[in-house]
Amino acid sequence: MGQYLYKLPDIGEGVVEAEITAWHVAVGDTVEEEAPIADAMTDKATIELTSPVDGVIESIACEEGDMLAVGAVLVTIKTEGGDDVAAEAPRPEPAPAKARQPTAPPAPAAPQPAATSIAAPQMRRSTDGPALASPAVRQRAKNLSIDLSTLSGSGRDGRITHADLDALLQSSQSAMPALAMAPPSAASAPPAGKPEAMPEQDGETRIKVIGLRRVIAQRMQEAKRHIPHFTYVEEIDVTELEAFRARANLKSAETAPKLTVLPLLIKALAQTLLDWPQFNARYDDAAGYVSRFDKLNLGIATQTDLGLIVPVIKDAGSLSVWAMATEIARLAEASRTNTLSKSDLEGATTTLTSLGPLGGIVTTPVINRPEVAIFGPNKIRPIFVPDEHGQPVLRKKMNFSISCDHRVIDGYDAAKMMSELRARLEDPAAMFLE
Repeated sequence: MGQYLYKLPDIGEGVVEAEITAWHVAVGDTVEEEAPIADAMTDKATIELTSPVDGVIESIACEEGDMLAVGAVLVTIKTEGGDDVAAEAPRPEPAPAKARQPTAPPAPAAPQPAATSIAAPQMRRSTDGPALASPAVRQRAKNLSIDLSTLSGSGRDGRITHADLDALLQSSQSAMPALAMAPPSAASAPPAGKPEAMPEQDGETRIKVIGLRRVIAQRMQEAKRHIPHFTYVEEIDVTELEAFRARANLKSAETAPKLTVLPLLIKALAQTLLDWPQFNARYDDAAGYVSRFDKLNLGIATQTDLGLIVPVIKDAGSLSVWAMATEIARLAEASRTNTLSKSDLEGATTTLTSLGPLGGIVTTPVINRPEVAIFGPNKIRPIFVPDEHGQPVLRKKMNFSISCDHRVIDGYDAAKMMSELRARLEDPAAMFLE
């Protein structure tokens, strides 16, 4: 009998760790070559990891929702005959059906526990020439502030590997003074690490936050931490817009999609942002510059069973309202069936989020960092307003919210831009004369 150590493969350049979002095997299961073992989510995509050999699962590395470093053992497989093998599987191809939005850069990977002690890599003089290492190892070393030029690698031709970084971290921790390992006193700070969970209460159900929900939580936390939000709300009379939409649907071809109000809102928004490019922008706060874009690549926040996904309508301003309706329907269906491509999720320059008839009276949406604004139309509601003679007239009204990054957008500009958007929506025929 032999033992095969299947390591988490190098999934892509710059990827140093992945979240294990689902296990398809358990200890004791018999697996065949190419059978699915686990799903792993990175900041670029979710991929399915398959078994490289036939055998029986002896151990698995972690629980669902845990992070695992590239190069760490994912599963141990007992095989028929042969010697023990520690192998890294070929780099898998990302599954387009599970592709998702890029997130904030991953945290430095923690060293994996070793069954035996590991010797620290030998230090070398920087005059020996550039260090040999894969892009993933270089990125991880950068995240850990390790100078690769000072190390001698254990790989072929002196290449520095993830194991060398693990050994260096382990040796550094072993060299810490005993005082650092002592229990904290009342005057000292608590040790870093996972906080102790609160006692479970009667009737409580605990659901681990993993996968896309964890990504959403991380992105929202980062956005609120870094971006000083302010929200401006404009009330818009959409009576004429709704009448225009109804007439367009009556006169459209039978093969044409039925217009909702959303394509008309997007058309008005695309025209308005031509004069207000500071809202169709991203802010790289680390580098200190704002990127403005000529084309409106509009993210459409879409609720699915997996969570909130934001597919992108590319160059929305160039589309007719009919073409836009078709593209919105395609992206919505692909979101629900988890068949969006990677391209469908990339390149947004600003975002629109709408709950349709559930849109409430006012929303204060959270900006999709590094974008600088997010638009939020609310539900249309009938309201009696006085006419020129003081008599009540029933009109259709809608509040339209925008949240802005106050570091790069002023409230005055938000108010002026929204007033121009309102003018277009209240006179929809004029939009088609521009």
